[in-house]
Amino acid sequence: MASRQVLAPMRASGACFRMLDEIWDESGAKLEDARLFACDLGPGSFTGVKVAVTIAKTLALCQGKLVTGATSFDLIDADQLVVMPSKRNEYFVRYPGKDAMRRSELPDDPFTGFGPGLTSEVYPHAERFATILDRCVIVEPERLTPNYLIEPSISKPKSPLNVVSEPCV
Repeated sequence: MASRQVLAPMRASGACFRMLDEIWDESGAKLEDARLFACDLGPGSFTGVKVAVTIAKTLALCQGKLVTGATSFDLIDADQLVVMPSKRNEYFVRYPGKDAMRRSELPDDPFTGFGPGLTSEVYPHAERFATILDRCVIVEPERLTPNYLIEPSISKPKSPLNVVSEPCV
């Protein structure tokens, strides 16, 4: 099992492939040697989660392998109360064994996680798959889906898009 991480705002896909190349080079292994592909299913950055899931699915499909995923909560701590940012002035809060919820206040119970207002931050790490892999569901690549929890924060057009009424010739 191997993992790597780097902060790469707006460059997630390129960073992922560079890290994969480094892992293959350092280990002496080849892509074909992988038996399973795993990724963080979110919640998190809409684009970052989409990139992670797409890369895992694509590599698995190309190699005829299976995939698995874990939530960002579980990749922070599968057995503890976890808090992470949602939208402005909101947090995702997940108690072990329960669905995540959105709240505007931090919980009173002890927790781990990251986000605004937290002094000690713990982020999701792929290496934590080593401790939770036996709890993960292994599936065919086409069945792997992200765990977005909320709609993406994207802008909508101010005016309708031009619609072509006749097919292009």
